[in-house]
Amino acid sequence: GLRELSAVTGYPEPDILDAVENFRREGNSFLMPDASVTVTSDTIIDISHESIMRVWQRLANWVSEETKSAETYLRLSKSAELYQEGKAGLLVNPDLQLALQWMEDNQPNRAWAERYDPAFDRVKAYINYSEKEYRKQLAANEVKQKRQLKRTRFVAIFLGTASLISIFFLVISLSLKIK
Repeated sequence: GLRELSAVTGYPEPDILDAVENFRREGNSFLMPDASVTVTSDTIIDISHESIMRVWQRLANWVSEETKSAETYLRLSKSAELYQEGKAGLLVNPDLQLALQWMEDNQPNRAWAERYDPAFDRVKAYINYSEKEYRKQLAANEVKQKRQLKRTRFVAIFLGTASLISIFFLVISLSLKIK
């Protein structure tokens, strides 16, 4: 109904009702119920003719995008459920980046998600925790690389110094041999 449209889109009911009224008035009846019915918060808003869906390309694109977004959400929800049960791990790249990009592009909210699966908070927590652990792993790898770089520098300095000392003794021994 109108209340659900408001919750999913994040727009207030009066704004949605204004748009709906434009598309259901006499001579422009793309939406149902027709203009003779008073719309309330619980009124179901629907497209008046399926043929509109076939010729309205933008609507077809929206439906396609919605389907893909819902499929992504359901996959993430299942992964979050399996992780919670100890049967799967956290998201890692490239899946983590895809999930973060999906969240940014679609900005899903609880009202939208509950149409497909009520575990929205679990999915958000799963993605956020995966990102947090990924960043911790990156930081740990960076620290490890810095330690290895310090060790490598130390070994290089040590070997360089040893080489210089060896060359020094070689010069001294050659000098003594010549004398």
